[in-house]
Amino acid sequence: MLGEDTNIGPEVDCMSTETSFSLLRDRWPFLVLVGVVVLYPLITLQSYFIARLGIVLALYSIVLTGAILLIRFAGIISMGQAAFFAMGAYLSAILTVRLGVNPWLAMAVSAGGTTFAAYLFCAPFLRLRAIYLAIATLGLGEIVILLIQDWHEVTGGMSGLSGVPRLRIGPIVLKNDWQIFYLCGFVLIVFAYLADNVGKTRLGRAYHAIRTNEVAAQASGIDVQRSLQHVFCFSAFVASLAGSLLAHFITFVSPDTFLNFSFTVLIIVIIGGTNVWGGLATGILLLGLSEVFRGFQDLSNGLYGLLLIVAFFVFPDGLSAIVFKGSGAAKRMSVIHRSRTDLSGARAAPNCRAPKSQRGKILQVSGVSMFYGGTTALSDVSFDVRYGQIVGIIGPNGAGKTTLLNVINGYLAPFTGKVIFRDVDVTRKAPHEMARLGAARTFQLINLFRGMTVVENVMVGAHLTGSAGIFESGLGIGRARREETAIWNVSTNSLQMVGLMDRAYDVVDSLSFGEQRLVELARALASQPDLLFLDEPAAGLNTAEAAKLGTTLRLIREQGITIMLVEHNMALVMSISDMVCVLDFGKLIATGSPDYVCAHEDVIKAYLGPQETKGAP
Repeated sequence: MLGEDTNIGPEVDCMSTETSFSLLRDRWPFLVLVGVVVLYPLITLQSYFIARLGIVLALYSIVLTGAILLIRFAGIISMGQAAFFAMGAYLSAILTVRLGVNPWLAMAVSAGGTTFAAYLFCAPFLRLRAIYLAIATLGLGEIVILLIQDWHEVTGGMSGLSGVPRLRIGPIVLKNDWQIFYLCGFVLIVFAYLADNVGKTRLGRAYHAIRTNEVAAQASGIDVQRSLQHVFCFSAFVASLAGSLLAHFITFVSPDTFLNFSFTVLIIVIIGGTNVWGGLATGILLLGLSEVFRGFQDLSNGLYGLLLIVAFFVFPDGLSAIVFKGSGAAKRMSVIHRSRTDLSGARAAPNCRAPKSQRGKILQVSGVSMFYGGTTALSDVSFDVRYGQIVGIIGPNGAGKTTLLNVINGYLAPFTGKVIFRDVDVTRKAPHEMARLGAARTFQLINLFRGMTVVENVMVGAHLTGSAGIFESGLGIGRARREETAIWNVSTNSLQMVGLMDRAYDVVDSLSFGEQRLVELARALASQPDLLFLDEPAAGLNTAEAAKLGTTLRLIREQGITIMLVEHNMALVMSISDMVCVLDFGKLIATGSPDYVCAHEDVIKAYLGPQETKGAP
């Protein structure tokens, strides 16, 4: 025991030092921001213009923190930030000026009301994508501005609304520029820290997954609609809070303040890139130049347009992709995770949940039919799968194998029939609901999350391991930290199982075809499934790789995971399957053991075609 303590001590100290260094290296932009906020008023005390410019930049930067998560991380092209910015300002102004509400309470009510309005908007409209969603959010912004302009009795119309009271902290009225700047700077620090942290957690990985491959994100258990609603409402909340602060800073609101603001935010976020700090630095630079050269507004707009064009062609991932390279981020995070788990004596989490029952039927497919126009993809397909089996689905090209997986997994709804999974009718369940119930899958065509490292891809598969929200994840406290550790353990175990731990920190795009197949398998395993669907996992593998895959699948089955695989590699299917189902033109023509299926007359005809009569010329 004494020897063990002697050996572990230096390793712990070394890991602690490495962790501290990694944290410092990863947090230097945040420390710079804190330093700027602390020192800026001391440097600009003698300049009225520069002091107030700092306040305006801080307020606009607050809006950017939410917009970066929404636009760059989640890929939602929103032109409605001006609407939420204006709603926060006007609601706070109306409540305090017209109704005499306490300014702090007015800010809280404004933020809540704006967030609720954002939810009502996004519930139906977030089903749109790309340009259609952008147009819808643009319409929202126009409606809010027109309402402000035309509702003279309440908003003051084009003349604006004056007399907005200043904020107070006890007996102190925040009327000096340095006081207001420190308040806005503090809020900026909080939300910048929160947004940066969210980007490194399961939520940030989920947003990246949705942006790059929505189909695979659903298979990993990510509720796409719900996730996008949350980040959309969060960005609205942040914009509303900034708008309220602006109203109480200038004590006056008018529609002119918010015109074209959404376009400005969108352009800055696109130019800045995914990294929060890169986006903020870009925003402060461009907005600062716009304010300094306010008399040359056309020149500023032209500069924005030029930079946008350059960004699209030269650095489509934004300036932050050049300045803040993320290639080592996952490796640095691994140091933190290891320090929390392995060295403290924690054991890795198991790769699978114990199924509720080891006996009986885990899956029942009854009378499933599927049609594409006049083409029959599946015709009255019925079979059962028992716990712990490996079931092979074979058949000629176009037989309906992938369609069958899509129906079972929730990507397609059958015209007739029923699918029962673990005694639950899942016929109309969505893919993310199937993942939550314990079904995972890989795809015929590789579906990975481009731009992420191998381990980050696999960690997306463990998304359901956690449940912390944006604020909890952003602050990185309590449950969120424990969930990240659990996700890390499950993901690294999955990578070790498929033999890819040595490539964990490589960007997934750089891997070979066969290795990418294994990453997809590891990601499915990270969801800790009871039933694993594999769609042609051996496609593109050589004989040795296919044999190794067979060994891996047997190991997976030994852990209690039932496997269904669609595969054209007959040697693999027949060597590992307990049961084989054969489809031909959408019909199930044979079901049974590999030996029974190989000798079945209809199977031989389906693969070899009708045999010619011996002796025919």
